[in-house]
Amino acid sequence: MSVDLFGLLVEGALEVIEATLPVLALIAFFQFVVLRRSINQPRVVATGVLMAMLGFFFFIVGAKLSLIPMGVAIGELLARAHLVAVVGVALVLGAAVAFAEPAVRILAYEIDEVSAGSLRKRLISGAVALGVGIAVAVAVLRIAHELPLWTVLVPGYALAIVLTLLTPRDMVPAAYDAGAVATGPVAVNFVLPLTTGLAIALWGEDVGALGFGVVGIIALGPIVTMLALSVSLRRREPYA
Repeated sequence: MSVDLFGLLVEGALEVIEATLPVLALIAFFQFVVLRRSINQPRVVATGVLMAMLGFFFFIVGAKLSLIPMGVAIGELLARAHLVAVVGVALVLGAAVAFAEPAVRILAYEIDEVSAGSLRKRLISGAVALGVGIAVAVAVLRIAHELPLWTVLVPGYALAIVLTLLTPRDMVPAAYDAGAVATGPVAVNFVLPLTTGLAIALWGEDVGALGFGVVGIIALGPIVTMLALSVSLRRREPYA
């Protein structure tokens, strides 16, 4: 499949400009109009903004050039495999995607710091990764059996509510934040194309919408596993 690289670069640059200019304009408004303050070290600030925009640009181009097509291709390939194998691959891929999310590592680091090392980064990252892996596997099963989204979300959030009532209250916010950080750019740009590709390969273009909803399921998975982890460790300090 040929790729219009120049067109992709232009499209990526336009997307970066559209996404960042409103934010920069809002920051400038508050800085100069509301706060009425000048910018300290404007060269450093400009360099940081430029680096952020370049990083955003390269990520968008890289996602469209590799992550998204690769996810679709893997989904189409999995459609020809046995369901047990597909679920196993989905579990492993989901966990790997969670480990690749920068925000997951930041959350794990912050929890490690706040808990004074009683909750290690690897433990938190592992719990989030397990939750994402299970979520992707459940999403694949939902697609394979053509189940509506509510059949996953309703019992899933009912379980999360029960676990919330049992979880030490200091860990509840971190558990729900885990669901948010797990649905980062890597998950959206890889798992979503994978599930839509799987749905289209299994049921055709008209039922490709079955592939959507996976991000919502991914957000639920780490919440449940983090709450379950905190319940199992409820006797440990400082979250007793």
